[in-house]
Amino acid sequence: MPIEIPNIDWQLLMPQLVIALTLLIVLGFDLFDSISKTVLGWMTIVGAGIALWVSIQMHLGGRVGTQFYEMFKVDNFSLFFNMIFLVSTILVVLISMSYLDRGDRKQGPYYLLILLATLGMMLMAAGNELIIVFLGLELMSLSLYVLAGYFRESPASSEAGMKYLLLGAFASAFFLYGIALIYGGTGTTSVPEIAQAITAEDKSPLLLAGMFLLVVGFGFKVAIVPFHQWAPDVYEGAPTTIAAFISAGPKAAGFAAFLRIFMEALPNLQVEWSSALILLAMLTMTVGNVIAIAQTNIKRMLAYSSIAHAGYVLIGLTAANNDGISSAMLYLLIYCVMNIGAFGAIILAKTADGESLMISDYAGLGTRKPLLAMFLSLMLLSLAGFPPTAGFVGKFYIFKAAVGAGHIWLVIIGAVNTAISAFYYLRVVVTMYMREPEEELEFSPYASTLVIGLVIAAVGVLLIGILPSLMLTPAQNSVFQ
Repeated sequence: MPIEIPNIDWQLLMPQLVIALTLLIVLGFDLFDSISKTVLGWMTIVGAGIALWVSIQMHLGGRVGTQFYEMFKVDNFSLFFNMIFLVSTILVVLISMSYLDRGDRKQGPYYLLILLATLGMMLMAAGNELIIVFLGLELMSLSLYVLAGYFRESPASSEAGMKYLLLGAFASAFFLYGIALIYGGTGTTSVPEIAQAITAEDKSPLLLAGMFLLVVGFGFKVAIVPFHQWAPDVYEGAPTTIAAFISAGPKAAGFAAFLRIFMEALPNLQVEWSSALILLAMLTMTVGNVIAIAQTNIKRMLAYSSIAHAGYVLIGLTAANNDGISSAMLYLLIYCVMNIGAFGAIILAKTADGESLMISDYAGLGTRKPLLAMFLSLMLLSLAGFPPTAGFVGKFYIFKAAVGAGHIWLVIIGAVNTAISAFYYLRVVVTMYMREPEEELEFSPYASTLVIGLVIAAVGVLLIGILPSLMLTPAQNSVFQ
């Protein structure tokens, strides 16, 4: 039987092709020792910027379709998530360039791994077949394992990479086993064919077991309680720029695949998975926020904060309607920008002796470094959900969608958790402006690329907070048709 070669519309694959081409260019130029490694960072930014522009144009033009026998789906949903991934990549590379220079690190492989992880995220969002989603997930995860342990001479970084690798391997096994069970129950791994195979009356134990194993696999990737144990240690030990990256794009990618599979492949099991997500949302918000209060290390605090924010996104998923999906997508975009901004401010607070990672190190920062304190305060206030920041807008639409779906108690618990989170975010602000430093610290000079990244994040946080329709409308137009 002759092999049939599918017709390929290369224009539909343009964002992924741009990232793949950028990866090859960065790899080629990294071979030349005479070229400044900072140039590789700018190449990465330019490539991601072009892919972002292409994704926006395709989104505005309604350029949609499927490729490779409907295994790869390009629609407004995947294009919107492409924008989240690429914005996250650009911001992380901007805050990474000076961070790597300070330690004289090898930069070429670093940027290559970030591009590989970005490509994996894009595959996850566009995967219309469970195996494609799994391949994208593993491409992203393997890159992140190496990045978490990238500073090999640092015991904390090596430990973070090893923990992430071991626990990630277990999570991938659960996810793959879930795929196998769903295949056993439906005879296919295609998302639309799974939806057709599962009727409203067909709720066999095999399918339900497969569904819950997928929840476990995704739960690890997005740090949902009780699958969150890896996050605090990895965030603390990994390079700060990588902690920012892990908390942003990969979390959005996990939720993108989560939404695609559960909303398009398993709509007839909605009662079961929605009930499970309600419980997980309550646990995730509460555990993340309560434990964050006790943290004295700011990276661990942001790790538990990241867990709590995954719980807020789950509130949108429990609504299981267009408002819930669009609000979750908007929230993920906002969260990526403000969390990378917060980590960028932490890097900017670096002293001559090293990074300022203890919350007590920020005492008196409001007078010693007023601009930096203002940036960090803005990001923390947005994470807490204060108006007129983007964080307030994100929470408002998440809660609004849940109320519309009848989940009143879940919204009440979410509101209580928002109040709890305000305590530990404001504690850092109070430390910066109302406490005197125990000792005089010598701060490193501001790096231009890092400041650019922070300015972009700050403008995004304020702009979406004041004009939410700028991103809410595209998110609403990106919901599954």
